[in-house]
Amino acid sequence: MFKKPYGNKLSNIKNREKTKKELLKEIEYLHQKINNLEKLRNTPRKVKEESEKYPNPSEESVTACALEPININGQLQQEIMEHQKTKDSPDKIDEGFRKIISTVLDAIIIADDEGRIVFWNKAAAAEKIYGYSSKESLGEPLTTFLISSPFHGAFKKDFTEFKKTGKGFIVGKTLEFNTKNKDGIRFPVEMSLSSMEIDKKWYSVAIIRDITKRKQTEESLRQSHQKLEKMVDNTVDALVKIVELRDPYTSGHQKRVSKLAFAIAWELGLPERVIERIKIAALVHDIGKISIPTEILNKPAKLPEIEFALIKNHSQIGHDILMNINFPWAVEEIVLQHHERIDGSGYPRGLKDDEILIEAKIIAVADVVEAMSSHRPYRPALGIEKSLKEISLNKGILYNPEIVDACLKLFRKKKFKF
Repeated sequence: MFKKPYGNKLSNIKNREKTKKELLKEIEYLHQKINNLEKLRNTPRKVKEESEKYPNPSEESVTACALEPININGQLQQEIMEHQKTKDSPDKIDEGFRKIISTVLDAIIIADDEGRIVFWNKAAAAEKIYGYSSKESLGEPLTTFLISSPFHGAFKKDFTEFKKTGKGFIVGKTLEFNTKNKDGIRFPVEMSLSSMEIDKKWYSVAIIRDITKRKQTEESLRQSHQKLEKMVDNTVDALVKIVELRDPYTSGHQKRVSKLAFAIAWELGLPERVIERIKIAALVHDIGKISIPTEILNKPAKLPEIEFALIKNHSQIGHDILMNINFPWAVEEIVLQHHERIDGSGYPRGLKDDEILIEAKIIAVADVVEAMSSHRPYRPALGIEKSLKEISLNKGILYNPEIVDACLKLFRKKKFKF
């Protein structure tokens, strides 16, 4: 009868031992976490290596993105304080910290609340970028090296606020501008500016990167892009001329459709890249007609079913031609769909509503309006009012309502003309 309580006691002891071991493991884990956090906190920040496209900077150009004031490493604080006491003894910097800073590829420059330089990463980026040694730069005003003369007035005005609060127009931002080195050579830089407070005084911390190579790369890409655009334009012009030579009755049709489609897209507020796609696709939307015999294209009578079937095939043929041309967008798919209708009654695939590209929907409306209002071999021009009546009656049936409304607005309110 005593075995049961004894067993319970033994079990309780074992449970306590187990709990103790678990607690020890927990404490060991927490110690490890604290050590890891300490290491992370004392690790110098890595400057972001990814670059974004910037416009070519001028002397006055400044671009900005927000940064928060930062907490400075205690070792760096001590270094600055030491420098304040003994300005001629920069060798008092901790050797380990100095080695770390010397490996940084960007210039790190710190100025006190009077705008004087108190830290300049010696034998590293700052000296390499600007050509001044730390001995030459320490104690000098920021305006001597970093702030170009056109900005001196604004800088001094802004610095008054900085001394009080650590905030200002350029503090907490990334700036891009042109500067010059010791030899007077001008070059573009990107500067991230933050602030820190030591002994109730505000210091500015500038991380500066020479972006000369990046600008050269951007300029090379810009020139390549211009060449590509010119090549696309030349290709499109050649295709338009081929169609117009084959079918003189529709001469200028594609250009007028492109003009109206472009205006509709602009009225709808579509992104520029989409508007450009619409403009290009509309200029070549009938390229497939080069495969249709001239006597059918110019026939002054209603076409029989078999000949009309050949006409309808021009969307697919246009697609097949354009897919072999390296356009920057899928122009061939837009051309394939420009005779589709939102109720599924179009061709060649009978697509419905959201299955049809917005570009193709816009070209469809512009194509109908231009074709009906212009002369054709089998009929005289019907005029713009009949064209607008056609898209109004079939709004929401054959044609997208928003696109129809934008087209009507262009003609009736904004006096659009081909």
